[in-house]
Amino acid sequence: MPATKKIEQVKTVIDNLKKSKSVALIQYQGLNALDTAALRAKIKENGGSMEVVKNSLITIALKELGIDLPETLSGPTSLAYCYNDEIAPLKEIDKINKEKNLTSFKYGIYENKLLSLDQLKAFLGLPSKSVLLSQLVGDLINPIQRLLYACKFNQTQLVLTLKAMSEK
Repeated sequence: MPATKKIEQVKTVIDNLKKSKSVALIQYQGLNALDTAALRAKIKENGGSMEVVKNSLITIALKELGIDLPETLSGPTSLAYCYNDEIAPLKEIDKINKEKNLTSFKYGIYENKLLSLDQLKAFLGLPSKSVLLSQLVGDLINPIQRLLYACKFNQTQLVLTLKAMSEK
Protein backbone atom coordinates (compact mmCIF):
# COMPACT_ATOMS: atom_id res chain seq x y z
CA MET A 1 0.00 0.00 0.00
CA PRO A 2 1.58 3.32 -1.07
CA ALA A 3 2.04 6.00 1.54
CA THR A 4 -0.51 8.82 1.53
CA LYS A 5 2.34 11.33 1.23
CA LYS A 6 3.42 9.78 -2.07
CA ILE A 7 -0.17 9.65 -3.34
CA GLU A 8 -0.57 13.35 -2.54
CA GLN A 9 2.71 14.13 -4.26
CA VAL A 10 1.59 12.28 -7.41
CA LYS A 11 -1.71 14.22 -7.36
CA THR A 12 0.23 17.48 -7.02
CA VAL A 13 2.46 16.58 -9.96
CA ILE A 14 -0.60 15.67 -12.07
CA ASP A 15 -2.29 18.98 -11.18
CA ASN A 16 0.86 20.94 -12.07
CA LEU A 17 1.22 19.03 -15.34
CA LYS A 18 -2.38 19.84 -16.26
CA LYS A 19 -1.98 23.55 -15.37
CA SER A 20 1.27 24.07 -17.23
CA LYS A 21 1.61 24.91 -20.90
CA SER A 22 4.85 22.96 -21.21
CA VAL A 23 7.10 20.93 -18.92
CA ALA A 24 10.71 19.81 -19.02
CA LEU A 25 12.30 16.91 -17.20
CA ILE A 26 15.75 18.03 -16.16
CA GLN A 27 18.83 16.30 -14.85
CA TYR A 28 20.14 18.75 -12.27
CA GLN A 29 23.01 16.73 -10.81
CA GLY A 30 26.01 18.95 -10.19
CA LEU A 31 24.14 22.12 -9.26
CA ASN A 32 24.94 23.33 -5.78
CA ALA A 33 22.31 24.89 -3.52
CA LEU A 34 23.15 28.45 -4.64
CA ASP A 35 22.91 27.58 -8.34
CA THR A 36 19.66 25.68 -7.77
CA ALA A 37 18.16 28.65 -5.93
CA ALA A 38 19.27 31.01 -8.71
CA LEU A 39 17.78 28.68 -11.34
CA ARG A 40 14.48 28.47 -9.46
CA ALA A 41 14.38 32.28 -9.19
CA LYS A 42 15.00 32.71 -12.93
CA ILE A 43 12.30 30.17 -13.77
CA LYS A 44 9.86 31.89 -11.40
CA GLU A 45 10.62 35.30 -12.98
CA ASN A 46 9.60 33.85 -16.33
CA GLY A 47 6.31 32.40 -15.11
CA GLY A 48 7.26 28.89 -14.14
CA SER A 49 8.29 26.72 -11.25
CA MET A 50 10.68 23.87 -10.59
CA GLU A 51 10.36 20.95 -8.23
CA VAL A 52 12.37 17.83 -7.52
CA VAL A 53 10.29 14.65 -7.62
CA LYS A 54 11.23 10.99 -7.38
CA ASN A 55 11.51 9.27 -10.75
CA SER A 56 8.96 6.61 -9.85
CA LEU A 57 6.39 9.26 -8.90
CA ILE A 58 7.03 11.16 -12.15
CA THR A 59 6.49 7.96 -14.11
CA ILE A 60 3.23 7.23 -12.29
CA ALA A 61 1.95 10.78 -12.83
CA LEU A 62 2.81 10.67 -16.53
CA LYS A 63 1.11 7.29 -16.97
CA GLU A 64 -2.04 8.71 -15.35
CA LEU A 65 -2.03 11.40 -18.06
CA GLY A 66 -1.46 8.86 -20.83
CA ILE A 67 2.21 9.71 -21.44
CA ASP A 68 4.60 6.76 -21.57
CA LEU A 69 8.33 7.32 -21.27
CA PRO A 70 10.43 5.28 -23.72
CA GLU A 71 12.88 4.38 -20.96
CA THR A 72 13.07 4.36 -17.20
CA LEU A 73 14.19 7.63 -15.65
CA SER A 74 17.52 7.47 -13.85
CA GLY A 75 19.45 9.94 -11.78
CA PRO A 76 18.08 12.98 -10.02
CA THR A 77 15.19 14.49 -11.99
CA SER A 78 13.50 17.83 -11.63
CA LEU A 79 10.31 19.03 -13.30
CA ALA A 80 10.24 22.56 -14.72
CA TYR A 81 6.68 23.78 -15.24
CA CYS A 82 5.92 26.67 -17.61
CA TYR A 83 2.64 28.35 -16.70
CA ASN A 84 2.59 31.66 -18.63
CA ASP A 85 5.03 31.30 -21.50
CA GLU A 86 5.75 27.92 -23.04
CA ILE A 87 9.40 28.64 -23.77
CA ALA A 88 10.85 31.42 -21.57
CA PRO A 89 11.50 29.35 -18.40
CA LEU A 90 13.05 26.58 -20.46
CA LYS A 91 15.35 29.06 -22.18
CA GLU A 92 16.66 30.10 -18.75
CA ILE A 93 17.50 26.48 -17.99
CA ASP A 94 19.20 26.15 -21.38
CA LYS A 95 21.19 29.34 -20.75
CA ILE A 96 22.45 28.05 -17.40
CA ASN A 97 23.25 24.72 -19.02
CA LYS A 98 25.36 26.48 -21.65
CA GLU A 99 27.15 28.58 -19.00
CA LYS A 100 27.86 25.89 -16.42
CA ASN A 101 27.15 22.65 -18.26
CA LEU A 102 25.71 21.08 -15.09
CA THR A 103 22.08 20.56 -16.08
CA SER A 104 20.65 18.72 -19.04
CA PHE A 105 17.23 18.11 -20.48
CA LYS A 106 15.84 14.58 -20.45
CA TYR A 107 12.42 15.08 -22.04
CA GLY A 108 9.85 17.75 -22.66
CA ILE A 109 6.07 17.72 -22.58
CA TYR A 110 3.96 20.03 -24.71
CA GLU A 111 0.19 19.73 -25.25
CA ASN A 112 0.19 16.40 -23.40
CA LYS A 113 2.74 14.91 -25.83
CA LEU A 114 6.22 13.72 -24.98
CA LEU A 115 9.02 15.56 -26.76
CA SER A 116 12.34 13.84 -27.39
CA LEU A 117 15.56 15.70 -26.70
CA ASP A 118 15.85 16.74 -30.37
CA GLN A 119 12.25 17.97 -30.47
CA LEU A 120 12.82 19.86 -27.23
CA LYS A 121 15.93 21.55 -28.66
CA ALA A 122 13.90 22.61 -31.73
CA PHE A 123 11.17 23.87 -29.39
CA LEU A 124 13.77 25.96 -27.54
CA GLY A 125 14.88 27.46 -30.84
CA LEU A 126 11.52 29.21 -31.18
CA PRO A 127 11.29 32.85 -30.08
CA SER A 128 9.47 33.60 -26.84
CA LYS A 129 5.81 34.60 -26.81
CA SER A 130 6.57 38.31 -26.33
CA VAL A 131 8.95 38.32 -29.32
CA LEU A 132 6.39 36.54 -31.49
CA LEU A 133 3.68 39.01 -30.49
CA SER A 134 5.90 42.00 -31.28
CA GLN A 135 6.76 40.46 -34.67
CA LEU A 136 3.06 39.96 -35.38
CA VAL A 137 2.26 43.56 -34.49
CA GLY A 138 5.12 44.73 -36.73
CA ASP A 139 3.87 42.57 -39.58
CA LEU A 140 0.34 43.94 -39.18
CA ILE A 141 1.46 47.59 -39.05
CA ASN A 142 3.88 47.40 -42.00
CA PRO A 143 1.27 47.20 -44.81
CA ILE A 144 -0.75 50.01 -43.25
CA GLN A 145 2.34 52.22 -43.03
CA ARG A 146 3.25 51.44 -46.63
CA LEU A 147 -0.28 52.30 -47.80
CA LEU A 148 -0.17 55.56 -45.87
CA TYR A 149 3.19 56.45 -47.41
CA ALA A 150 1.91 55.61 -50.91
CA CYS A 151 -1.13 57.83 -50.41
CA LYS A 152 0.95 60.74 -49.10
CA PHE A 153 3.64 60.35 -51.77
CA ASN A 154 1.46 61.55 -54.68
CA GLN A 155 0.11 64.49 -52.68
CA THR A 156 3.61 65.48 -51.60
CA GLN A 157 4.89 65.29 -55.16
CA LEU A 158 1.98 67.44 -56.38
CA VAL A 159 2.63 70.08 -53.71
CA LEU A 160 6.38 70.13 -54.45
CA THR A 161 5.72 70.41 -58.20
CA LEU A 162 3.25 73.30 -57.72
CA LYS A 163 5.71 75.05 -55.38
CA ALA A 164 8.52 74.68 -57.91
CA MET A 165 6.27 76.03 -60.68
CA SER A 166 5.24 79.02 -58.57
CA GLU A 167 8.85 79.87 -57.80
CA LYS A 168 9.71 79.94 -61.54
